[in-house]
Amino acid sequence: MRIGWRSFLLRRLLARFRIGDDVIRHLSTFQRLGERLETRPPGEMLPVGLRTVLRAVRTRGAAQIRPDWVWPYWLERQLDPSSEAFIPKGHLPFVTNMTHRNWTGVGPLNSEWEAIVDPRGLVTPWFDGWSLDWWIEEGGGWRLPSRDPSLIQRLAQSCPIVETLLELNDGQVRHRVYCPTDQDIVVVEIHNSSGTEVSVAFALRPYNPEGLAVVERLEVRKHTVFVEGRPALFLPGPADLAAVSTFAGGDCLNRIKEGMGSIPRTVRDEAGLIQAAFVYKLAPQATISAVAPLPHERRHPFRTPLRARTTTRPEFPASDEVIASWEQELGRGMRIRVPDTDLQSAVEANRAHLLVLLDGDDITPGPFTYHRFWFRDAAYQVVALDRWGFHSEAERVLLAFPKRQRRDGFFYSQWREWDANGAAIWAMAEHHRLTRDEQFIEAVAEPVERGAKWIARKCSGSREDPRVEGLLPAGVSAEHLGPYDYYYWDDFWAIRGLRDAAELLQGTNSAASDEAAAAAVALELSTKRSLERAARRLALTVIPAGPTRGIDSAMIGSLVACYPLRLMQADDPWIKGTADLIRSRFCIGDAFFQYIAHTGFGTYLTLQLAFVELEARDPRAWRRLRWLLNHATGTYTWPEAIHPNIAGGCMGDGHHGWAAADFLTFVRNMLVDDKEDGIELIPMLPEEWRGEDLEVQDAPTRHGLISFKLTWPQGKPRLEWVTEAKVPIRASTFAPQWYQEQPEGSVLFDAFDAAV
Repeated sequence: MRIGWRSFLLRRLLARFRIGDDVIRHLSTFQRLGERLETRPPGEMLPVGLRTVLRAVRTRGAAQIRPDWVWPYWLERQLDPSSEAFIPKGHLPFVTNMTHRNWTGVGPLNSEWEAIVDPRGLVTPWFDGWSLDWWIEEGGGWRLPSRDPSLIQRLAQSCPIVETLLELNDGQVRHRVYCPTDQDIVVVEIHNSSGTEVSVAFALRPYNPEGLAVVERLEVRKHTVFVEGRPALFLPGPADLAAVSTFAGGDCLNRIKEGMGSIPRTVRDEAGLIQAAFVYKLAPQATISAVAPLPHERRHPFRTPLRARTTTRPEFPASDEVIASWEQELGRGMRIRVPDTDLQSAVEANRAHLLVLLDGDDITPGPFTYHRFWFRDAAYQVVALDRWGFHSEAERVLLAFPKRQRRDGFFYSQWREWDANGAAIWAMAEHHRLTRDEQFIEAVAEPVERGAKWIARKCSGSREDPRVEGLLPAGVSAEHLGPYDYYYWDDFWAIRGLRDAAELLQGTNSAASDEAAAAAVALELSTKRSLERAARRLALTVIPAGPTRGIDSAMIGSLVACYPLRLMQADDPWIKGTADLIRSRFCIGDAFFQYIAHTGFGTYLTLQLAFVELEARDPRAWRRLRWLLNHATGTYTWPEAIHPNIAGGCMGDGHHGWAAADFLTFVRNMLVDDKEDGIELIPMLPEEWRGEDLEVQDAPTRHGLISFKLTWPQGKPRLEWVTEAKVPIRASTFAPQWYQEQPEGSVLFDAFDAAV
């Protein structure tokens, strides 16, 4: 099927707006970069792209004619020609954050909403909305966090409470951002631990870490600030000084500096760039807080919501109480104690981060840019929750999967995203393997059966090209693979989904189980034939991204056949050849560089290669984990991709859930690796851990829980364990031939030369 009629309609539509034929040709030929057959751009993503473009246009327009404004941290640096993050604007009409896409999500437990905090403490409580900045006056001069080089940011006690510390002459100011675990609000708490009185400004700004926001109307009633008719900010009381301004009026900071200011009851700005600041004196050792509600609905683009008149500031716990609540929440599941304090802190932080991204019976791969559900990302995140013992949270999400399944069996999160069914069924199977919950099987058996039949039908259509015969159709798949095309990634996920469907249905519907198993064999044979054709064409035993693709960085996706899907072993010639080629052509140092879409060091993509190396017990896997840890933010978050020169986020959500999930899963697999024939303890021990104690408690495996401890009496490794498992326990790192089947015991190894 050709797209001639679509080009005709597009040309007629754009001609009405006097858009030239050359522009039309760019648009109409874009999808032809990949595969023309059976493809179309996913319509649900078009509003997201349009919003991004329009925001970027507004951001450039405002920033270049208002250089005197206080802009967010990322924009200050992209505009500064002396900064290595400077980006020339050229003749393109866009400015967006391409250098510092780093932030941290904070939110209540099981809430749909999160706020984000940028590396300088700028808080964005509403999706794509305004932000709350903080300014400190000390000794007659104002300290602006977006421009101050002395800031330190971290988590409070490894909980999702972001601390930003500003050093003063005789102490510091501590800025904390947190959400109570059971309230849809975000609290900004500022504590003056210095010996001098300071002034604090809570500054409402019409931008966020992605670009300009729209603030067309602002009202102040009592001590509550309304934005577009909705309560936006609850102030701590009457301000000592307040100022508001519009885009034409300049930055309200200028009025604050002059000691002049007042807030009219209602302010409007057709440019949508109202800003306001509220100043309070803060005595030594005193604390002050502002509160912002997290939204329960997004503003309709053509309607202003009914104006809420509430001006009552909500009651909320202090940050120390919230820390105690989180510590109790995190005191369950799998816990570890390792001799690397940085890694220990990162694990504890990301266990909490993954729970923040859990939105009741949904889970999203980010609190901001990617605050949306995809089966692929959800599968990685849910399996990480399961492997760290958060089974009830994982089950809640998995039981909601069928609500997104279409009548034909397609697990839908985005059109033509053909990996979804395999990812959904795999996540369900992993949950069952770790919990052995038969009631769960009964609840998902029918959706699993329909999902498996959908895969079989989708692969059965005839193809004009023999290279893709018997495979899934062309689709959009994961964005790091490239344009619309046929992808082995989709086929590998489908094979795993069919195999797992056969396993899950074995006890409830033997006929459906046999049908899924047969479909898996058929798809494996088709995939193998296609791979052999590709190998002859490329004269290499490697797995390209798809049957028609050459050697490019998207082939990193094909490594899923080894891990997490374990369809091939790490020493399989296809996997070994692919991994070797990726290391030689697409790695810079210890990191994988993704030239497609992300154009940066891939966070979870670097771990994709590391997982394969861990399966092969290759010490390079540890080095890649260390690289990732060295590139974490102060709050132990990662963006989707990292700028190769300045190490800031350059793609996707600045707090990426897939990266967090893969990090947790990798650490777990370093300590406990369970397979069908047994459990391997500490399959990889870094050289720097030799002689150091470590401990793992309540690690879930497919054979039951296991806890163990490694100590070093007289310099020899001693392993103690307690387990529910009734399979061999191995520790080949210390003794390749040793195994034990007792539920508890200890062993002292005489010799040890296997540290990496």
